[in-house]
Amino acid sequence: MNLERTENMCDFSSLINLPLIWGLLIAIAVLFYVLVDGFDLCVGILLPFAPSDKCHDRMINPIAPFWDGSEIWLVLVV
Repeated sequence: MNLERTENMCDFSSLINLPLIWGLLIAIAVLFYVLVDGFDLCVGILLPFAPSDKCHDRMINPIAPFWDGSEIWLVLVV
């Protein structure tokens, strides 16, 4: 086996930090999800503060037709 050849190969381990790259990729994906899923996510955050069941229903009814549809294209893209 020729050891000199393996020692002369380019070593990119000092230039590439894989945990950092994966962390940034996941952070960008979560940020993109929050931006795309805006109105659903906002209503979900506000639901615990609804004073009554009637108010709760008023918050859910406008987004009910789009609740699952807004995430389906994101799953298909990934």
